[in-house]
Amino acid sequence: MKKKINKPTSLSKFKGKFATLSNTLNKNDIIVDQGGHMATTLDILQPDLFSQVFKYSPIGMALLSDEGKMLQINTSLCQTIGYSEAEILGMTLQDITHPDDLDHASPISNHFVDSTMDCYQIEKCFIHKNGSSVRVLLVITCIRDESRQPLFFISQIKDITERKLAEEDLKAKTEQLQSFIENNADAMWVIDVDDFLLEVNPAFEKLFGWSAEEVKNRKLPIIPNFLKDSIEEIHQGIKVGETVIGLETTRQRKDGVLINVEATLSPLRDRNGSVIGITGICRDVTNRKRAEEELKAKTEQLESFIENNADAIVIFNNEGYVQRVNEAFETIFGWSKKEVFNVELHKPPFIPTEYCKEFNLMLEQVKQGQSIIGVETIRGHKNGDVINVVLTASPIVDGKGTQLGWSATLRNITAWKIAQEHLQNSEKLSVAGQLAAGIAHEIRNPITSIKGFIQLMKSGIGEKPKYFDIISSEIERIELILSELLILAKPQTIKFERKDIRVLLSQVMTLLDTQAILNNVEFSAEFKPGATHLYCDENQLKQVFINFIKNSIESMPTGGKITIEINSDNRQQMLIRLIDQGCGIPEDVLSKLGQPFFTTKETGTGLGFMVSKKIIENHAGSVHVESELNKGTIIEITLPVT
Repeated sequence: MKKKINKPTSLSKFKGKFATLSNTLNKNDIIVDQGGHMATTLDILQPDLFSQVFKYSPIGMALLSDEGKMLQINTSLCQTIGYSEAEILGMTLQDITHPDDLDHASPISNHFVDSTMDCYQIEKCFIHKNGSSVRVLLVITCIRDESRQPLFFISQIKDITERKLAEEDLKAKTEQLQSFIENNADAMWVIDVDDFLLEVNPAFEKLFGWSAEEVKNRKLPIIPNFLKDSIEEIHQGIKVGETVIGLETTRQRKDGVLINVEATLSPLRDRNGSVIGITGICRDVTNRKRAEEELKAKTEQLESFIENNADAIVIFNNEGYVQRVNEAFETIFGWSKKEVFNVELHKPPFIPTEYCKEFNLMLEQVKQGQSIIGVETIRGHKNGDVINVVLTASPIVDGKGTQLGWSATLRNITAWKIAQEHLQNSEKLSVAGQLAAGIAHEIRNPITSIKGFIQLMKSGIGEKPKYFDIISSEIERIELILSELLILAKPQTIKFERKDIRVLLSQVMTLLDTQAILNNVEFSAEFKPGATHLYCDENQLKQVFINFIKNSIESMPTGGKITIEINSDNRQQMLIRLIDQGCGIPEDVLSKLGQPFFTTKETGTGLGFMVSKKIIENHAGSVHVESELNKGTIIEITLPVT
């Protein structure tokens, strides 16, 4: 039968009971000690000792009734949950239990129904006075009477909040680490000190083709035979604490294929710092190595292209300072690489003074990301010689599109320019030779007239003043023809002047009028209102029109009409059209016009159209030809209006 004992309300009221209880309880029964462990019943029932332990225990302690009410508490418990002793006395453990733990907060006596159970512990969450949560380890010891019925309870409450937070943090970090390993794109493995595989991640399986089951507890199978000795040496170093980072080496897949990898090997240590294994991480860099090799090959090709190029190449930074020149630059311009490195090319006389403004404009253009293609200009040799060049410049950008500088290619065309001048002069002489027969006939006619009138004057027949007028007119015609012929026969200095195109064409028609008459060809000029003046070299344009009109005359052996039209309505460009009624040009021949030495004439040189086209282009103009067999040809010349 259960023995009823009156529950005292304080520790002092228990003192009268201690002597009786000590006689009935087993002295070796375990209750609890101040470190959170259990002590013997004999020890705890010594009043003075118990009071000292209770009061100064570093963990919270409370005496509880079998209903769970707190009869007495110590200072540590007050500090743990934030209440004063006066506030907490009479409260139960349920009163300070977090709502989430109330389901587990059954009356204390329920846990000690079994008379063989004297101690009970559980982790709980209490609510601090300030509302925060306090994680605790609750240990309750039951003090029983001689019939094993509960008299009262001693509870110990240890704050384990920091430990629990640390455990949760460790758990989270462990999960993160596991996720990092499992989801890492790089292959990872762990081997023990005997080089047997303990763990691999999915990336390892994917990269090397072995499953985890195939390789666990085996030697690492990804080491090629020819590297085993060197890898063994590396492993030995890691086992004594070394770390290898960014090792570029070769590994072998299950199918035997060798791949380039970048590996990092680190020692795996236990909690005492002793090396117990090796962790390895590697990534496949085969594509990167291939790209590096391709880049290296392209770089070598580019280096070869720059150094072995026949054209001078100059590389500038964004400020216009030379960073590099090739051998052709040294050969063409006479300056060595050392002399021009990091020098702004305004300083040496590489760019003539009159072309410095042009250079600055080009520099600004390239800085804005634009390219310059095929511009004819002048540069200077170290010895002061003038060199004609064709300049091509373009910006240099990196992979992100950021401009790093610009490069310029300069082709020496001095010899070509001289050859062009000789070619033009030769073409003039050729044209003059072809015109000689017609001009001679034209000159012979007025000379014959002059001779006849002189004879009449000697004989006294007729009116002499009238004869003098005719003779004077014929002599003027001879002078006009000869002056035009001399223009073609001797080289002329190129000189751009403002000229009236109508006057220039009239002079050409006068020169070719004889040949036109001999071929029964009629000239028709249609000059529409508008701008009539061009900034040009008169002699060169005359040569162009003579070439084109002569071709038109020769294309009409049975006669016809040549129409010359001038139109400049837009005030920006002048359009000159030469329209004939000749035999026309076949389509396959039309596409070859302008090629050197290509001609359809038996005695032609094939240079006339090429030279004429080049002259027009030098005047910033263009030439367009349309033709239809047996109907005629239209030559359109476009020139800028001054």
